[in-house]
Amino acid sequence: MLHVLFHLDAQRYALDTGRLIEIVPFVELRPLPRAPAYVAGLFDYRGRTVPVIDLTALTLGRSSRVLHSTRILVIDHQLTAGGSRPLGLLAEQVVETLTLAPEAFTDTGVEIPDAHYLGRVARDERGLLQAVETDALLTPEVEALLFRDAAACS
Repeated sequence: MLHVLFHLDAQRYALDTGRLIEIVPFVELRPLPRAPAYVAGLFDYRGRTVPVIDLTALTLGRSSRVLHSTRILVIDHQLTAGGSRPLGLLAEQVVETLTLAPEAFTDTGVEIPDAHYLGRVARDERGLLQAVETDALLTPEVEALLFRDAAACS
């Protein structure tokens, strides 16, 4: 399976490209006042308004830095109520991909209640990298906030 790699500070993370639609350069986002701090805002993606989650803010409590390698990973987010919608994931140092077999990832044995999206780990010559489980990124409340019209249709 192909994974796109990114960094949260010095740590490497992997996102399975199975639901990846596109990797786009960082663009200015329209803020969503009073949304959770890790909701970076909205952007226009090919004529659609797409919400963006800042993975650095979600995990480390600080906003992503605007670097040459900061990107928005547009994924096909599976909605709890059914169907899917595009969702942007803001990440730093998006500079490489890596092919890893599913069995390369092993359970950490650690369960952090506020970070269910941090999945299993794999090892390579540079150390550990951790999978990000996109299905667990949004709480039902945040999903309802970001995709209100989809929730109303169910």
